[in-house]
Amino acid sequence: MSKAIVFYRLPGTNEIVKREGKINSQLVPIDLISESEKDIFYISPFNAGSNAFACVLDKEINKFEVVSYQRNSKNNYDSETDFIQKVDTAILEMKQFQQISKVVLARCKEFKIAEEIDVNAYFLNLCLSYPNAFVYAVSSSITGTWIAATPELLLKATKQELETTAIAGTKLFDTFTAWGEKEIDEHHQVELFIENLIQKHELELINKEGPKSIVSGHLCHLWSDYKIANKKGILDSFLNELNPTPAVGGLPSKNAIDFITKNEHLDRKFYAGFVGIKSNNKTQLYVNIRCMEIFKNHVNAYAGCGITVQSNAESEWTETEQKLQTVLKFLS
Repeated sequence: MSKAIVFYRLPGTNEIVKREGKINSQLVPIDLISESEKDIFYISPFNAGSNAFACVLDKEINKFEVVSYQRNSKNNYDSETDFIQKVDTAILEMKQFQQISKVVLARCKEFKIAEEIDVNAYFLNLCLSYPNAFVYAVSSSITGTWIAATPELLLKATKQELETTAIAGTKLFDTFTAWGEKEIDEHHQVELFIENLIQKHELELINKEGPKSIVSGHLCHLWSDYKIANKKGILDSFLNELNPTPAVGGLPSKNAIDFITKNEHLDRKFYAGFVGIKSNNKTQLYVNIRCMEIFKNHVNAYAGCGITVQSNAESEWTETEQKLQTVLKFLS
């Protein structure tokens, strides 16, 4: 177990939790609704199913402390030309072989900084700018130092009820026009994935809200929310099949992940995994998007976009640039 510093703010609340804790050095299956009185922070790498690094939170603290900058600071930084070529490859494969209907391609952008980031001030800026996001910052020798403001709920679980969301499609809020066929289809594919999963596990759908437009900072997304009756013994398998969702992987899931592994050439690390908190017998997990890893003299920020046969490669590059601004705008 290693020391970890964790700050977080749940969506729609004003309370900022600042804690020190101990984080395990191995991925473990997460404990969704145990009776433990301990608060636990979870952070999971991309495509890890229901496994995560678990940090048992202990004493309250006043100030964020950087415990560790990971040594592996470099990643594959795609140029615009490189990324567009990958998108075109995905579109061509969809048309020719029809093995995938959607794939999410991600990229990493390096941003040089003149001096170390004041994580305390940066975290507060994210909280103020994104009141409906899950905002967190974590630092440990296991994870390195990460910060994010993610709008996407993966799974909320109590003994009685589950909640999950479908989020897909992106437009700039300031220039919003009607949703196009590409965005509507992309979002509908995520909806069908969740609804098929509910049917497969023979779960009762209590309520579906959406699809509707939601605003996250300077971006708009299509959103649907599902409330589901919980059933004993299904949580682990449900989460394992839910994660990664088509919003960060693609469809069919295995084929899309195989395409990502073969073509993306990016170490996603914790990007598009999940993060969250277990407290008071409730677990709230969020897809780890709009995130970046912090180093001493630069940051690595991550963003992705959903590719379908209707995609335009140049537009997808622009979408990732817009998403990167969520976390990079406070650095410029």
